[in-house]
Amino acid sequence: MTEIQRLEALRKTALLDTAPEERFDRLTRLASTALGADIALVSFIDHDRQWFKSKQGTENQETPRDIAFCNHAIQSKDVMVVADAKKDSRFVNNPLVAGEPNIRFYAGAPLVTKDGHALGTLCVLDDKPRADFGPKQQQILADIAASVMTEIEADAQGQIIDDLNVVNEELQHRMGNMYAHVSSLISMMSRTGVEGEDFAERLHERIAILAETQALIANNKFESAPLSDIFESTIAPFLTDETRLRVQMSYSDDIEVSARGAFTMTLMLNELVTNALKHGALKGEEGSIRFSWSADGDDIIKFDWKETAKLEYAGQSEHKGFGSQILARIVPMDLQGEADHAIREDGLNYTVTARRERIET
Repeated sequence: MTEIQRLEALRKTALLDTAPEERFDRLTRLASTALGADIALVSFIDHDRQWFKSKQGTENQETPRDIAFCNHAIQSKDVMVVADAKKDSRFVNNPLVAGEPNIRFYAGAPLVTKDGHALGTLCVLDDKPRADFGPKQQQILADIAASVMTEIEADAQGQIIDDLNVVNEELQHRMGNMYAHVSSLISMMSRTGVEGEDFAERLHERIAILAETQALIANNKFESAPLSDIFESTIAPFLTDETRLRVQMSYSDDIEVSARGAFTMTLMLNELVTNALKHGALKGEEGSIRFSWSADGDDIIKFDWKETAKLEYAGQSEHKGFGSQILARIVPMDLQGEADHAIREDGLNYTVTARRERIET
Protein backbone atom coordinates (compact mmCIF):
# COMPACT_ATOMS: atom_id res chain seq x y z
CA MET A 1 0.00 0.00 0.00
CA THR A 2 1.49 3.36 -0.98
CA GLU A 3 1.17 6.57 0.99
CA ILE A 4 -0.74 8.11 -1.94
CA GLN A 5 -3.28 5.28 -1.79
CA ARG A 6 -3.57 5.62 1.98
CA LEU A 7 -4.22 9.37 1.75
CA GLU A 8 -6.77 8.79 -1.02
CA ALA A 9 -8.59 6.30 1.22
CA LEU A 10 -8.59 8.91 3.99
CA ARG A 11 -9.99 11.55 1.64
CA LYS A 12 -12.78 9.22 0.56
CA THR A 13 -14.11 9.05 4.12
CA ALA A 14 -15.01 12.76 3.80
CA LEU A 15 -14.41 13.08 7.56
CA LEU A 16 -11.42 15.42 7.63
CA ASP A 17 -12.22 18.87 9.04
CA THR A 18 -15.82 17.95 9.84
CA ALA A 19 -17.69 18.83 13.03
CA PRO A 20 -17.64 16.60 16.14
CA GLU A 21 -20.15 13.75 16.08
CA GLU A 22 -21.66 11.99 19.07
CA ARG A 23 -21.17 8.54 17.53
CA PHE A 24 -17.38 9.05 17.67
CA ASP A 25 -17.36 11.03 20.94
CA ARG A 26 -19.25 8.17 22.62
CA LEU A 27 -16.41 5.82 21.71
CA THR A 28 -13.59 8.07 22.89
CA ARG A 29 -15.43 8.59 26.19
CA LEU A 30 -15.72 4.82 26.51
CA ALA A 31 -12.01 4.34 25.80
CA SER A 32 -11.03 7.02 28.33
CA THR A 33 -13.26 5.56 31.05
CA ALA A 34 -12.63 1.87 30.42
CA LEU A 35 -8.86 2.27 30.23
CA GLY A 36 -8.45 4.97 32.88
CA ALA A 37 -6.75 7.46 30.54
CA ASP A 38 -6.88 11.25 30.78
CA ILE A 39 -6.91 11.71 26.99
CA ALA A 40 -8.60 9.64 24.26
CA LEU A 41 -8.58 10.52 20.55
CA VAL A 42 -9.82 9.41 17.17
CA SER A 43 -6.85 10.63 15.18
CA PHE A 44 -6.47 10.79 11.40
CA ILE A 45 -2.99 11.07 9.86
CA ASP A 46 -3.19 13.55 6.99
CA HIS A 47 -0.38 14.54 4.63
CA ASP A 48 1.44 16.80 7.08
CA ARG A 49 -0.73 16.83 10.20
CA GLN A 50 -2.53 14.71 12.75
CA TRP A 51 -6.17 15.79 12.99
CA PHE A 52 -8.63 14.74 15.69
CA LYS A 53 -12.13 13.75 14.65
CA SER A 54 -13.03 13.14 18.31
CA LYS A 55 -11.16 14.16 21.47
CA GLN A 56 -11.53 13.77 25.22
CA GLY A 57 -9.25 15.54 27.70
CA THR A 58 -7.64 18.04 25.32
CA GLU A 59 -8.63 21.17 23.44
CA ASN A 60 -6.09 20.70 20.65
CA GLN A 61 -7.58 19.95 17.25
CA GLU A 62 -4.43 18.86 15.48
CA THR A 63 -0.66 18.57 15.70
CA PRO A 64 2.13 18.38 13.11
CA ARG A 65 2.45 14.87 11.70
CA ASP A 66 6.19 14.66 12.31
CA ILE A 67 5.73 14.76 16.11
CA ALA A 68 2.60 12.59 16.25
CA PHE A 69 2.82 9.30 18.16
CA CYS A 70 0.02 8.05 15.89
CA ASN A 71 2.27 8.47 12.86
CA HIS A 72 4.31 5.60 14.28
CA ALA A 73 1.26 3.59 15.35
CA ILE A 74 -0.21 3.41 11.81
CA GLN A 75 2.92 1.49 10.76
CA SER A 76 1.96 -1.34 13.10
CA LYS A 77 -0.65 -4.06 12.66
CA ASP A 78 -1.22 -4.29 16.40
CA VAL A 79 -1.72 -1.86 19.27
CA MET A 80 1.39 0.23 19.81
CA VAL A 81 2.20 0.84 23.50
CA VAL A 82 4.69 3.38 24.84
CA ALA A 83 4.83 2.73 28.60
CA ASP A 84 7.16 5.68 29.35
CA ALA A 85 7.92 8.14 26.56
CA LYS A 86 10.92 9.57 28.43
CA LYS A 87 12.57 6.15 28.27
CA ASP A 88 11.81 5.64 24.56
CA SER A 89 14.48 6.96 22.18
CA ARG A 90 11.82 7.73 19.54
CA PHE A 91 9.98 10.19 21.76
CA VAL A 92 12.27 11.42 24.51
CA ASN A 93 12.95 14.71 22.69
CA ASN A 94 9.43 15.06 21.29
CA PRO A 95 7.94 18.49 22.17
CA LEU A 96 4.70 16.77 23.23
CA VAL A 97 6.76 14.92 25.82
CA ALA A 98 9.13 17.71 26.84
CA GLY A 99 6.26 20.22 27.08
CA GLU A 100 2.46 20.34 27.10
CA PRO A 101 0.63 17.99 27.33
CA ASN A 102 3.66 16.22 28.88
CA ILE A 103 2.87 12.81 27.41
CA ARG A 104 4.45 9.90 29.26
CA PHE A 105 2.10 7.05 28.29
CA TYR A 106 0.61 6.29 24.86
CA ALA A 107 -1.34 3.38 23.37
CA GLY A 108 -2.79 3.46 19.84
CA ALA A 109 -4.81 0.95 17.83
CA PRO A 110 -4.62 1.51 14.04
CA LEU A 111 -7.87 2.29 12.21
CA VAL A 112 -7.48 0.04 9.18
CA THR A 113 -9.89 -0.19 6.25
CA LYS A 114 -10.92 -3.47 4.62
CA ASP A 115 -8.45 -2.64 1.87
CA GLY A 116 -5.61 -2.42 4.36
CA HIS A 117 -5.20 1.37 4.58
CA ALA A 118 -4.38 2.72 8.06
CA LEU A 119 -6.29 6.00 8.30
CA GLY A 120 -5.18 6.87 11.83
CA THR A 121 -5.72 5.50 15.33
CA LEU A 122 -7.92 5.30 18.35
CA CYS A 123 -5.45 6.22 21.06
CA VAL A 124 -5.27 6.92 24.79
CA LEU A 125 -2.62 9.05 26.51
CA ASP A 126 -1.61 10.03 30.02
CA ASP A 127 0.91 12.30 31.72
CA LYS A 128 2.10 9.43 33.93
CA PRO A 129 3.94 6.29 32.81
CA ARG A 130 2.01 3.03 32.93
CA ALA A 131 3.32 -0.48 33.31
CA ASP A 132 -0.11 -2.04 33.68
CA PHE A 133 -1.32 -1.75 30.06
CA GLY A 134 -1.22 -5.44 29.24
CA PRO A 135 -2.94 -7.72 26.70
CA LYS A 136 -6.39 -7.28 28.28
CA GLN A 137 -6.26 -3.50 28.03
CA GLN A 138 -4.82 -3.69 24.52
CA GLN A 139 -7.71 -5.92 23.46
CA ILE A 140 -10.25 -3.46 24.87
CA LEU A 141 -8.59 -0.64 22.88
CA ALA A 142 -8.55 -2.77 19.72
CA ASP A 143 -12.24 -3.68 20.15
CA ILE A 144 -13.26 -0.03 20.54
CA ALA A 145 -11.11 0.86 17.49
CA ALA A 146 -13.05 -1.77 15.52
CA SER A 147 -16.25 0.04 16.51
CA VAL A 148 -14.76 3.31 15.26
CA MET A 149 -14.02 1.63 11.91
CA THR A 150 -17.60 0.33 11.79
CA GLU A 151 -18.82 3.93 11.98
CA ILE A 152 -16.33 5.09 9.35
CA GLU A 153 -17.16 2.31 6.90
CA ALA A 154 -20.89 2.71 7.50
CA ASP A 155 -20.50 6.18 6.00
CA ALA A 156 -18.63 4.73 3.02
CA GLN A 157 -21.29 2.05 2.51
CA GLY A 158 -24.04 4.64 2.67
CA GLN A 159 -22.26 6.70 0.02
CA ILE A 160 -21.88 3.65 -2.22
CA ILE A 161 -25.62 2.95 -1.92
CA ASP A 162 -26.43 6.57 -2.76
CA ASP A 163 -24.09 6.47 -5.75
CA LEU A 164 -25.59 3.18 -6.97
CA ASN A 165 -29.09 4.63 -6.73
CA VAL A 166 -28.02 7.58 -8.86
CA VAL A 167 -26.37 5.26 -11.39
CA ASN A 168 -29.45 3.01 -11.48
CA GLU A 169 -31.75 5.96 -12.17
CA GLU A 170 -29.43 7.24 -14.89
CA LEU A 171 -29.20 3.79 -16.52
CA GLN A 172 -32.97 3.46 -16.54
CA HIS A 173 -33.23 6.83 -18.24
CA ARG A 174 -30.49 6.10 -20.79
CA MET A 175 -31.71 2.60 -21.58
CA GLY A 176 -35.20 4.00 -22.02
CA ASN A 177 -33.83 6.45 -24.57
CA MET A 178 -31.95 3.71 -26.40
CA TYR A 179 -35.01 1.45 -26.53
CA ALA A 180 -37.04 4.39 -27.87
CA HIS A 181 -34.43 4.98 -30.59
CA VAL A 182 -34.37 1.34 -31.65
CA SER A 183 -38.18 1.17 -31.58
CA SER A 184 -38.34 4.28 -33.74
CA LEU A 185 -35.84 2.80 -36.16
CA ILE A 186 -37.81 -0.45 -36.47
CA SER A 187 -41.01 1.52 -36.99
CA MET A 188 -39.43 3.61 -39.75
CA MET A 189 -38.04 0.56 -41.51
CA SER A 190 -41.32 -1.34 -41.31
CA ARG A 191 -43.01 1.38 -43.31
CA THR A 192 -40.61 0.99 -46.23
CA GLY A 193 -41.52 -2.57 -47.15
CA VAL A 194 -38.09 -4.03 -46.28
CA GLU A 195 -38.58 -7.66 -45.24
CA GLY A 196 -36.83 -10.84 -44.13
CA GLU A 197 -33.05 -11.15 -44.09
CA ASP A 198 -32.62 -7.76 -45.74
CA PHE A 199 -34.62 -6.15 -42.92
CA ALA A 200 -32.52 -7.91 -40.25
CA GLU A 201 -29.22 -7.01 -41.92
CA ARG A 202 -30.09 -3.35 -42.31
CA LEU A 203 -31.41 -3.14 -38.77
CA HIS A 204 -28.22 -4.74 -37.42
CA GLU A 205 -26.02 -2.27 -39.33
CA ARG A 206 -27.88 0.75 -38.04
CA ILE A 207 -28.03 -0.43 -34.43
CA ALA A 208 -24.26 -1.02 -34.52
CA ILE A 209 -23.69 2.57 -35.62
CA LEU A 210 -26.08 3.83 -32.94
CA ALA A 211 -24.14 1.85 -30.33
CA GLU A 212 -20.93 3.63 -31.35
CA THR A 213 -22.66 6.98 -30.93
CA GLN A 214 -24.07 5.99 -27.55
CA ALA A 215 -20.55 5.09 -26.41
CA LEU A 216 -19.38 8.52 -27.54
CA ILE A 217 -22.16 10.21 -25.59
CA ALA A 218 -21.39 8.03 -22.56
CA ASN A 219 -17.78 9.23 -22.58
CA ASN A 220 -19.14 12.74 -22.12
CA LYS A 221 -21.27 11.69 -19.12
CA PHE A 222 -24.42 11.35 -21.28
CA GLU A 223 -24.72 15.10 -21.72
CA SER A 224 -23.62 15.79 -25.30
CA ALA A 225 -20.86 15.20 -27.83
CA PRO A 226 -19.28 17.46 -30.46
CA LEU A 227 -20.74 17.00 -33.93
CA SER A 228 -17.20 16.69 -35.30
CA ASP A 229 -16.66 13.62 -33.08
CA ILE A 230 -20.01 12.12 -34.08
CA PHE A 231 -19.12 12.61 -37.75
CA GLU A 232 -15.72 10.93 -37.34
CA SER A 233 -17.18 8.06 -35.30
CA THR A 234 -19.99 7.39 -37.78
CA ILE A 235 -17.97 7.38 -41.01
CA ALA A 236 -14.78 5.75 -39.67
CA PRO A 237 -15.95 2.11 -40.18
CA PHE A 238 -16.57 2.83 -43.88
CA LEU A 239 -13.20 4.37 -44.73
CA THR A 240 -9.75 3.11 -45.66
CA ASP A 241 -6.50 5.03 -45.25
CA GLU A 242 -6.82 6.14 -48.86
CA THR A 243 -10.49 7.15 -48.90
CA ARG A 244 -10.14 8.95 -45.55
CA LEU A 245 -7.98 11.55 -47.31
CA ARG A 246 -10.87 12.30 -49.66
CA VAL A 247 -13.35 13.20 -46.92
CA GLN A 248 -13.30 16.69 -45.47
CA MET A 249 -15.22 18.36 -42.67
CA SER A 250 -15.73 22.12 -42.59
CA TYR A 251 -17.24 24.37 -39.92
CA SER A 252 -16.57 27.63 -38.12
CA ASP A 253 -18.05 26.55 -34.79
CA ASP A 254 -18.50 22.99 -33.57
CA ILE A 255 -21.91 21.99 -32.20
CA GLU A 256 -22.59 20.13 -28.97
CA VAL A 257 -25.17 17.55 -29.98
CA SER A 258 -27.53 16.06 -27.40
CA ALA A 259 -28.09 12.31 -27.08
CA ARG A 260 -31.43 12.75 -28.81
CA GLY A 261 -29.99 14.85 -31.65
CA ALA A 262 -27.13 12.39 -32.10
CA PHE A 263 -29.63 9.67 -33.04
CA THR A 264 -30.87 11.59 -36.08
CA MET A 265 -27.44 12.87 -37.12
CA THR A 266 -26.01 9.34 -36.94
CA LEU A 267 -28.80 7.94 -39.12
CA MET A 268 -28.30 10.73 -41.67
CA LEU A 269 -24.51 10.37 -41.88
CA ASN A 270 -24.72 6.58 -42.01
CA GLU A 271 -27.02 6.70 -45.04
CA LEU A 272 -24.91 9.30 -46.82
CA VAL A 273 -21.58 7.53 -46.39
CA THR A 274 -23.09 4.12 -47.21
CA ASN A 275 -24.50 5.49 -50.45
CA ALA A 276 -21.21 7.22 -51.28
CA LEU A 277 -19.37 3.94 -50.87
CA LYS A 278 -21.81 1.89 -52.97
CA HIS A 279 -22.68 4.38 -55.69
CA GLY A 280 -20.93 7.70 -55.26
CA ALA A 281 -17.73 9.53 -54.47
CA LEU A 282 -16.05 6.68 -52.57
CA LYS A 283 -16.80 4.00 -55.15
CA GLY A 284 -14.16 5.19 -57.58
CA GLU A 285 -10.62 6.40 -57.03
CA GLU A 286 -11.01 10.16 -57.45
CA GLY A 287 -14.28 11.20 -55.80
CA SER A 288 -14.38 13.45 -52.75
CA ILE A 289 -16.79 14.43 -49.98
CA ARG A 290 -17.14 17.66 -48.05
CA PHE A 291 -19.45 17.85 -45.03
CA SER A 292 -20.08 21.26 -43.51
CA TRP A 293 -22.46 23.10 -41.25
CA SER A 294 -23.15 26.70 -40.36
CA ALA A 295 -25.66 28.82 -38.50
CA ASP A 296 -28.50 30.30 -40.52
CA GLY A 297 -29.72 32.94 -38.09
CA ASP A 298 -30.04 32.31 -34.37
CA ASP A 299 -32.37 29.30 -34.47
CA ILE A 300 -31.46 27.39 -37.65
CA ILE A 301 -28.46 25.23 -38.51
CA LYS A 302 -27.73 24.25 -42.10
CA PHE A 303 -25.95 20.98 -42.93
CA ASP A 304 -24.43 20.34 -46.35
CA TRP A 305 -23.04 17.05 -47.74
CA LYS A 306 -21.42 17.53 -51.14
CA GLU A 307 -19.95 14.73 -53.26
CA THR A 308 -17.94 15.16 -56.43
CA ALA A 309 -17.13 12.20 -58.67
CA LYS A 310 -15.88 11.84 -62.26
CA LEU A 311 -17.68 8.55 -62.74
CA GLU A 312 -21.32 8.33 -63.67
CA TYR A 313 -23.32 8.66 -60.43
CA ALA A 314 -25.32 5.46 -60.10
CA GLY A 315 -27.49 6.36 -57.13
CA GLN A 316 -31.26 6.21 -57.28
CA SER A 317 -32.72 9.32 -58.82
CA GLU A 318 -36.03 8.82 -57.05
CA HIS A 319 -36.52 8.60 -53.31
CA LYS A 320 -37.89 5.07 -53.13
CA GLY A 321 -35.32 3.13 -51.08
CA PHE A 322 -35.23 3.04 -47.30
CA GLY A 323 -32.02 5.10 -47.16
CA SER A 324 -33.45 7.71 -49.48
CA GLN A 325 -36.61 7.95 -47.40
CA ILE A 326 -34.52 8.55 -44.29
CA LEU A 327 -32.78 11.47 -46.01
CA ALA A 328 -35.80 12.90 -47.80
CA ARG A 329 -38.51 12.51 -45.16
CA ILE A 330 -37.44 11.21 -41.78
CA VAL A 331 -34.38 13.42 -41.12
CA PRO A 332 -36.03 16.75 -42.01
CA MET A 333 -39.19 15.75 -40.13
CA ASP A 334 -37.25 14.99 -36.98
CA LEU A 335 -35.08 18.11 -37.28
CA GLN A 336 -38.14 20.24 -38.10
CA GLY A 337 -36.39 21.55 -41.20
CA GLU A 338 -36.27 21.10 -44.95
CA ALA A 339 -34.13 18.85 -47.12
CA ASP A 340 -32.87 19.10 -50.69
CA HIS A 341 -31.50 15.87 -52.15
CA ALA A 342 -30.05 16.63 -55.60
CA ILE A 343 -28.42 13.85 -57.65
CA ARG A 344 -26.37 14.74 -60.71
CA GLU A 345 -24.03 12.89 -63.06
CA ASP A 346 -21.01 14.46 -61.38
CA GLY A 347 -22.09 13.83 -57.82
CA LEU A 348 -24.63 14.48 -55.11
CA ASN A 349 -25.55 17.39 -52.90
CA TYR A 350 -27.67 16.87 -49.80
CA THR A 351 -28.69 19.87 -47.74
CA VAL A 352 -30.92 19.87 -44.68
CA THR A 353 -31.83 22.54 -42.16
CA ALA A 354 -32.58 21.97 -38.49
CA ARG A 355 -34.01 23.91 -35.61
CA ARG A 356 -31.14 24.36 -33.16
CA GLU A 357 -33.17 23.03 -30.26
CA ARG A 358 -33.67 19.73 -32.12
CA ILE A 359 -29.90 19.23 -32.22
CA GLU A 360 -28.72 20.65 -28.91
CA THR A 361 -31.48 19.64 -26.46
